[in-house]
Amino acid sequence: MVYGRCGSTSTGATCSRVMAALLMTSAIGIGLAATHRAAAAQTQAQTSFTIPAGSLGNALTTFGRQAGLQVTYLASAAAGKTSPGFSGSASREQALSRILAGSGLIYSFPNATTVAISAPAAVGGEAGVGGSTALDTITVEGENAWGPVDGYVAKRSATGTKTDTPLIQTPQSISIVTRDQAEAQGAQSLAQSLRYSAGVAAEVRGSATRYDIPYIRGFGSPTDPVQYVDGLRLLRGGGYAFPQIETYGVERIEFLKGPSSTLYGGSMSGGLINSVSKRPTGEQQNEVEVLFGSHNRMQAAVDFSGPLDTEGTMLYRIVGLARKSDTQVVNTEEERRYIAPSFTWSPDEDTTLTVMGSYQDDPEGGYYGILPTVGTLWSSPAGKIPRSFNDGDPAYHGFERKQAMLGYEFEHRFNETWTVRHNLRYLDLTTVTQDIATSGMAADGHTINRYALGQDEAIHGVTSDLQLQGEFDTGRLRHTALFGFDYQYSDWSQIRDYGGAPPIDFLNPVYGTATNLVLARITNQQQSIRQSGLYVQDQITLDNWTMVLGGRYDAIRTTTDNYLNGSRQTQDDGAFSSKVGLIYNFDNGVAPYASYSTSFLPVSGTDANGAAFEPSTAEQFEIGVKNQPTGFDGLFTLAYFDITQHDVVTALNPITRYQSGEQRSRGLEFEARVAVTDNINLTGAFTYTNAEIVKGLGADVGDSPIGIPDLTASLWGDYTFDSGSLEGVKIGGGVRYVGKTVGGYSPNAFTPGATRLDVPGYTVFDAALTYDFGAKTPELKGLTAQLNVSNLFDKTYVTCLSNNFCNYGNGRAVYGSLKYRW
Repeated sequence: MVYGRCGSTSTGATCSRVMAALLMTSAIGIGLAATHRAAAAQTQAQTSFTIPAGSLGNALTTFGRQAGLQVTYLASAAAGKTSPGFSGSASREQALSRILAGSGLIYSFPNATTVAISAPAAVGGEAGVGGSTALDTITVEGENAWGPVDGYVAKRSATGTKTDTPLIQTPQSISIVTRDQAEAQGAQSLAQSLRYSAGVAAEVRGSATRYDIPYIRGFGSPTDPVQYVDGLRLLRGGGYAFPQIETYGVERIEFLKGPSSTLYGGSMSGGLINSVSKRPTGEQQNEVEVLFGSHNRMQAAVDFSGPLDTEGTMLYRIVGLARKSDTQVVNTEEERRYIAPSFTWSPDEDTTLTVMGSYQDDPEGGYYGILPTVGTLWSSPAGKIPRSFNDGDPAYHGFERKQAMLGYEFEHRFNETWTVRHNLRYLDLTTVTQDIATSGMAADGHTINRYALGQDEAIHGVTSDLQLQGEFDTGRLRHTALFGFDYQYSDWSQIRDYGGAPPIDFLNPVYGTATNLVLARITNQQQSIRQSGLYVQDQITLDNWTMVLGGRYDAIRTTTDNYLNGSRQTQDDGAFSSKVGLIYNFDNGVAPYASYSTSFLPVSGTDANGAAFEPSTAEQFEIGVKNQPTGFDGLFTLAYFDITQHDVVTALNPITRYQSGEQRSRGLEFEARVAVTDNINLTGAFTYTNAEIVKGLGADVGDSPIGIPDLTASLWGDYTFDSGSLEGVKIGGGVRYVGKTVGGYSPNAFTPGATRLDVPGYTVFDAALTYDFGAKTPELKGLTAQLNVSNLFDKTYVTCLSNNFCNYGNGRAVYGSLKYRW
């Protein structure tokens, strides 16, 4: 890993030369590849296949997944037929010829993403009585990196490579939560969708649902940029200007683990979460849903999609949702109005433009208060603080967030070698917050001291990613090369007022007293960030080997205007990042791999000596093995990781900061998603994390970072009855364990001899019951009812992120829904 700064005139000139050299290198690489392509006389694209002998239907299913194609055929055409299988590197046509050998069937490509299998005679089926045609069922197989997944087991992703790549050929750990899994488990947010994934602490703020703040592989902070949407960073401010993604508009959630700056620029050491939006579909599909449940929750949602013309060149989709609910805390509500239209235009099979937008209004954000350590984590002579207690006050409370996004994804394939893509999105978000919150517990053990905080924030900006992808051969080596340039600009403003507020007694709470508050303006600032990144990646395949190499250089400028003192600060940073990974695919579906990757994260502000902070850097070593069984639908991943983060900001006291810290996280992860049969789905996850603050100036040195559990484990299963009196019924259940964490220090980590807050682990159970009315009554096809219960036994548990910054977790919640699809 090489690291450099661009803060002075001389080093700025050097960085400019480096940027020019990288651009020239990319241009030369493109030219050489194009020359080689011409010399190769249009050699067909090669792909590594591992397709076992056996049922022809299974062979075609495997081929579709590995080739990234939809495979269509009449059920009767493949019935009873076998395939010799195929393993090795070949074009799609060559592999199909080997798979279909001896079957008497032929293939054709109606378009670039579909292959049709048929008999040499007419495709239409067998002649029926009176000359009519009896049509067979058409089977469609295949998956691409951006589309829906049938079931819980995703096989392809673009998050790890920005290309449509099988997970079994990606030398890095990636977890994917499909739409089907999230719906079956009743997840109502991004954080809840990650409950059954390895390597993540999803709900570190307990029952607070206003923001999604996952901690990943031993690293986390409420301000870390971990969220992406459709491969582009979700811009956020430094205060409370955090967007939140409505998961009803998401097709799947992809969780890339470890440093990932080579493709994404400044990113968190532990990894990132990429939400893949619902896109227009080529077939008409409609859905309406109503949901009711605990805390007076009422929700209605719609999802309409399909073609706008008979040729299928124009497609649309409209997703909408409205929700209103109380919470388990008194005097708090959640409310949301959301709509997301999208449109796809494909004038030919080589060109696609998809425009996607969304608008979300959250007039209420639920409970986001904090509770004292005494009375929650620690016992109090006055007893435990009730789980329904609100430390705020309706007399001084307000929250509203409005966020709008508009962008597009463009792709054009020039020929069999070169494809260009450009993704762009604009974000505009405003949020207003007024709250009364806990500052500590009084000596009597039941009077809570409080403060008042008011904030008015806004952020807007654009993210752009331009890519050129080339697929070509050099001898026996098959290359998928990616040349990219991305750009991000954000403008964030914040006004913050702070002051005292009257105390409250949790034994006898009296609300409405927070009136006539006197608040002082402590922040009035505006900050703009510009980040440009140039990256190169090559996926090289030789027989069953795949190597991924990548490098990147970023330049970042941060400008901060402080309107309270009339000052301006400009900070320039630059950083290199890299990655290398190697994976080998055995014919039996086992794939061991090893990888090394780096990341950087810009840090704003100055140290105690007035010097600007440099970006924090990290590196990861990962080894693991993946298994995609040939006999059933499943994916297993076992990984060991070792991440070290350097140049961490540490403190001698709350206002004296230095950049001398270091953190390390090592751990073991196991994850499985399996469709045992058509009736049984299983997901399992286990994580052991040994995270440690290696260097610092506080009492936390040698301990785990705050909020990181040492162990997490989960298991979910569901079974669908397809015959008998219970036909149409699906039952499911799961168990989740989150281990002990460090919850902060009392009074704080800057105090010698500070007491560590040890937060115990907890175990909760979930259950689900679904009924498909159409299973027994064809007239009701598409109508389903579902009941989900989370925290089935109403376990009470606590989370803490600092002294006097604790929360209760979600208690039992019961939701019932009725959904109709047609």
